[in-house]
Amino acid sequence: MKVIKNLTILIVLPFLICCTTENGQVQGKEQIEQDQALNDTATKQFSKHLTDEQEFRTLFENLKNSLKKKKLNNVVSLLNFPFYTSHKEVSNGVGIPVDPISLAEFNTYKSSIFNADVLRVLPLCKEDNLSEIDEKTDEVYYQSLKKLTDSGSKMYEVYMQYPETSTQAESYFSFIFGRVNGKFKILSTYAKWPVK
Repeated sequence: MKVIKNLTILIVLPFLICCTTENGQVQGKEQIEQDQALNDTATKQFSKHLTDEQEFRTLFENLKNSLKKKKLNNVVSLLNFPFYTSHKEVSNGVGIPVDPISLAEFNTYKSSIFNADVLRVLPLCKEDNLSEIDEKTDEVYYQSLKKLTDSGSKMYEVYMQYPETSTQAESYFSFIFGRVNGKFKILSTYAKWPVK
């Protein structure tokens, strides 16, 4: 009787251990997958809770850092294409965005868009050079760009005015930012001197 009992234990016990361990591994995998799903959900929830302003400021810091290091190829991922490089002048002010460039044209125009003045001045941008564009603006330029952005999202502008080198004249440039397809991008620029 003891022999049968011992034999049963020797035969059944490894089978029970094997099944229990395997079951534990399956449960472990399921737990890992559940934890991963919770992490993914938390990340998405965190992203949803970032405000437009927070995303704009993150993008703007990336732009400034790339310009400080003169890494213009890093900037291409921050732009929305077609990227508008000017605006039409109209009798009552600024008209529609014009002179778009495509992604394929970026290398041709990057040194004109991010010229020596922009590389020097933009990284020094202060808070008073930043503005949120009024959603109810009647300016055609901003209304046209707003059509490119996600519904309900905000647009921001960086406008910098500075003395020209070796003259008494002032120069300026501006970059407009907005959310397109869920991601903040640089939509356009305009400056005293045309890019194209």
